[in-house]
Amino acid sequence: MFRYYNFAEMFKPEDGIMYLRKSRADDPLLSVGELLEKHEIDIDSWCERNIGGKIAQSDRYYEVVSGEKISERFEFQKVLKEIENPRKKFIACYDVSRLSRGDLEDAGKLIKLLRYTSTYVITTCPQYVYDLSDADDREKFERELKQGNMYLEYFKKISNNGRLLSVSQGWYICSQPPYGFNRIKVMDGKRERPTLEENKEQADVVRLIFDLYVNKNMGRINICHYLDSLKIPAPRGKQWSHHSIKDMLANIHYIGKVKWQEKKTVMLVEDGNIRASTRKSKMGDYLIFEGKHDAIISQELFYAAQDKIGRNHRAKPNTKVRNPLAGLIFCQCGRAMSLRTYKNKDGSMRNVPRLLCDGQVYCKTSSALYEEMLDLVRNILQEEIENIKLHIESDDGNSVKLHQQLINNLEKKLKNLQEKELSQWEQQSHPDPAQRMPPEIFKRLNERLIAEKEETQQAIKSAYETMPESIDYAERYERFKVALETLNNPDANPELQNILLKRCIDRITYSREKAERVKSQQERYYDKEQKKTRYRSPLKTGGNWTSNPIELDVKLRV
Repeated sequence: MFRYYNFAEMFKPEDGIMYLRKSRADDPLLSVGELLEKHEIDIDSWCERNIGGKIAQSDRYYEVVSGEKISERFEFQKVLKEIENPRKKFIACYDVSRLSRGDLEDAGKLIKLLRYTSTYVITTCPQYVYDLSDADDREKFERELKQGNMYLEYFKKISNNGRLLSVSQGWYICSQPPYGFNRIKVMDGKRERPTLEENKEQADVVRLIFDLYVNKNMGRINICHYLDSLKIPAPRGKQWSHHSIKDMLANIHYIGKVKWQEKKTVMLVEDGNIRASTRKSKMGDYLIFEGKHDAIISQELFYAAQDKIGRNHRAKPNTKVRNPLAGLIFCQCGRAMSLRTYKNKDGSMRNVPRLLCDGQVYCKTSSALYEEMLDLVRNILQEEIENIKLHIESDDGNSVKLHQQLINNLEKKLKNLQEKELSQWEQQSHPDPAQRMPPEIFKRLNERLIAEKEETQQAIKSAYETMPESIDYAERYERFKVALETLNNPDANPELQNILLKRCIDRITYSREKAERVKSQQERYYDKEQKKTRYRSPLKTGGNWTSNPIELDVKLRV
């Protein structure tokens, strides 16, 4: 039950915010829309009975896509931004757990925000008003949040055990089927269960891939080209990828099995912050069970493919970097540019080395001479060295300090304005009318204050957007200078050149229009011996190729 509050005097409909979210504890038979509508009616009913009207539609926030943490709830983040305004006095929701079921860090952050913005929380199940400035209410509110978090962890544990039980019985619980199968539901007693069924057209492609890889000794990239030549649609994208082929060759579902926790979420700590990272386990590190579906590949063929994958390594242990630009230059299509050399059988050079897109057969981007690209990279380094010299001479480091001081002053001003606004509202809500300002004066002062606050907030935003980068130009100058000198040294180790270049350049995106053959101009003359008109070309037979300009999009390291 509510305590001694007189809500009609405390709140008006325009003072409130309504927040609605579906919980895992709610009736699973109700859709998100149906459940939120039910809770919305409850809150509207309470508002009409106690504060004389409903909360405005513009102040209602519906969390359709929900997450465990506040950072994953975009609508609730808007609510927290709204309560910074002193005119918003309460949040109305169905129960406390709607606001947060995250960890203690989220709960502590929420309690502080509600407490120091003097925001009440009104729930309709049970009906209660939480005043976070009151120690008893704060303790009760915190206890409700902890209980919600405990229920969430319990629910996750139960759900996880249920999914593991389903997989151990051979059912396929993922939403998307592997290539080669359709996901279907079959009756298991009185319950529908998900499993897999062969997709005849795709399953034939899977059998072809295993046959080409194991029996025909064809590599993954060549398999991609072969499938593309047959116009077989790829699982994703326009062309087949060797990554897709690799995943398919290791997919345990093809021999009639199902797996559990192939991908695991690991919590990592970096620079004092905790982040989640999803990692794929190696075969043997996750659970495998007999599936309810039929195999489309024999176990002998499948494990023969695994043995071959284990023997074939893309990068040999003794491989040395021979291209200083390796891992730096990428085609506009997203694939890497590789160094290609052209030799005769006796080992002599047949043609000059070139840089070629790994997927040129698809993107048709013209190649570039290797030496031509080295010259362009040298120019990039030299131009950046000259720019760094100008920054050092103009003392850009000092401008960063001045800009930061400007931001500090603006933030201090904004804090003073917020305190002043809060003070005005506190004075205007004084129980003694004699202590209040005349309404017209308060309105004028408040509007002026809000305008100044918004102007200051905009100035802070602009200041952050135009903030110069804090860069150690002396260190940057030395880094680029050493890389250029090493690249210009013909006796330098290409691996060392590559390491030094990667300290300066993050990525270079290469683009060049497809070259076209140009026919040579034919010269007409009269052959006296044959007594007939003939044509000859001043260029060699076969014509010539256009040389289109190279365009580079360079991203340098700071």
